[in-house]
Amino acid sequence: MPFDQQTPQGPLVNCWQQVHFGEHAIASFKTALAAALSLWLGHLLRLDHTYWAAISAIVVTGSDVRVTFTSCLDRIIGTAIGALIGWATAYAWHGHVLLYGFAVAVCVLVCSALQFHKAGHLAAVALTVIVLANLDATPGRAAWGRFLEVSLGIIVALVVTLLFTPPKSIKTVVKRGAADQT
Repeated sequence: MPFDQQTPQGPLVNCWQQVHFGEHAIASFKTALAAALSLWLGHLLRLDHTYWAAISAIVVTGSDVRVTFTSCLDRIIGTAIGALIGWATAYAWHGHVLLYGFAVAVCVLVCSALQFHKAGHLAAVALTVIVLANLDATPGRAAWGRFLEVSLGIIVALVVTLLFTPPKSIKTVVKRGAADQT
């Protein structure tokens, strides 16, 4: 649109409206608030690695409740399965690369068998953190801590999203989120 045909508001305001900047600003604020609250609560609860709570909040916060709910469901299921398999793998690990690869495959396979296909890679990430990056705790404590830290971020992100964009019906959100899994 030529400059002289812009609305009376001017080209800057027109551009602002076209890119839906207000919606993006709200989404950015929601994400930042969820991350900061997760970090703060993690410190308050004395979790070992509170950055996982903040990272999880950032990863799962979506543009609307349905997107956030689906992401939360994938992440919590993936983390739970990965923590369990990671816990078991860490006891047998002893640097065997093939055992690690097998455990990653099991994570993806279990999630797929349970019809949570997107959670498989998240399970493999949780397993990897527990098996390869666990330097300061027993495998059981690392698995439990990882699950708690991620869960905190997920819960905070969901609450923040619900406060900013409450759904008309929570049943609709749950049904659509479950349908996205298949």
